Amino acid sequence: MLKKFYLFIVMVILIYSFIGCFSTNPIEETESDNGEIPDSIKRVVMLELFVAPTCSRCPSAKLAAKSLSNKYGLDQLVILEEYAWDDPNGVYTGWSTYEIFNRFKWYSKSTKTPHAFFNGLNQNIPYYEFSLFNYEEAIKAELNRSPKVSISASYDIFAQKITINGKIYNISSGNLNKIVIGAMIYEDSVQLGNSIANHVVRDIIVSDTIDILTEGSNITFYLESENLSNVKNMDNIHIVVYVQEPFIENKEILQALYIE
Repeated sequence: MLKKFYLFIVMVILIYSFIGCFSTNPIEETESDNGEIPDSIKRVVMLELFVAPTCSRCPSAKLAAKSLSNKYGLDQLVILEEYAWDDPNGVYTGWSTYEIFNRFKWYSKSTKTPHAFFNGLNQNIPYYEFSLFNYEEAIKAELNRSPKVSISASYDIFAQKITINGKIYNISSGNLNKIVIGAMIYEDSVQLGNSIANHVVRDIIVSDTIDILTEGSNITFYLESENLSNVKNMDNIHIVVYVQEPFIENKEILQALYIE
């Protein structure tokens, strides 16, 4: 009997290891009987904190982001630390990527870090305005916005690559035009000098432009990472999926989802 019990446990573990991880945007109620997504989807704030390995101001910004993460939780706030460039002296390398550098320039002409963006350019806090108070006020402002999109997604890991499958729902009162679905893969517990860095973005994946997503409709998506050779430990990998309007002035991120 004991042997059968252990065999059952092993089978359950194997089944879940092949299923991968899955999550959906937090809701106050469960899905209705007909499978429709309820109206009570919560807004999730996506904080993109651009930093650099040797930036003297960045540790304070990271600490502020960490404290806010502890306060709000992943169902309200997801944090991505994007290293805009490597150490110019060549001591700390492998932190920045081509996509991250271009994304920083796409958001701002600034060359200073830390620079925080909340849901795209909806809230923009450069280094000279950095404070815990300003960061939290930006989060509160975004949480007060009504979400237009709901996201459900799951992912699988194959060696040094990640595949993401999911669906987005237009829960707004109108059509959504020219949107993209993106994913950021980040790593925790990365040694940086005498400190440990978390939320370190290792890859950014962006879909082709979706010309229109009509009111009440949904669309499935599939994203695949590059070979994540810059990741130190694949066990410390996390994924955030987001929907963005890249062609409007504030490049708004309509919704974000941390995949459990």
